[in-house]
Amino acid sequence: MRSPGADLNGPDLNGPNMNAQPLRFLSAYWTVWQGLGSRLQHAMQGAHDLDLRTFIVLSHLQAAPVTPSQLADTLDLPRYEVARVLRRLEERGALTRTTLPGDGRRHALQVTASGAALWRGALHTAEQSAAPAITALGPDLNALTAALERLTTLTHPEATP
Repeated sequence: MRSPGADLNGPDLNGPNMNAQPLRFLSAYWTVWQGLGSRLQHAMQGAHDLDLRTFIVLSHLQAAPVTPSQLADTLDLPRYEVARVLRRLEERGALTRTTLPGDGRRHALQVTASGAALWRGALHTAEQSAAPAITALGPDLNALTAALERLTTLTHPEATP
């Protein structure tokens, strides 16, 4: 609410209360993501010539073969973006596509041995890069992780294991 006599076209001198939820949470989430994301992006690029998105895609491919559309749905990314990432990984020899029986248009994605080695190295880099901030949380890390996982199920019910 504007203070009495405030110019309706001018700035609200009271401004938003940055300590009130949910703005406090959203601001903290954004700042953490930007800080850790930037740190990880720089480390991944320098050590493995990977961007953070490609690392996340490669991480999801480690578990089991999936189709590009399943991967896009899981990561909540546009299919064209997933296609670009997959093309870069294929060019590096990190994954292969196998035609699914009965449907020549659909492919299962499988990580190659060199893709698995690339992922292990990148995972180590990610762990080392994030470690200073994450280990500083001490025992709060498990509670924070559990809360974020719960938030994931609330915002993406289809992702519930």
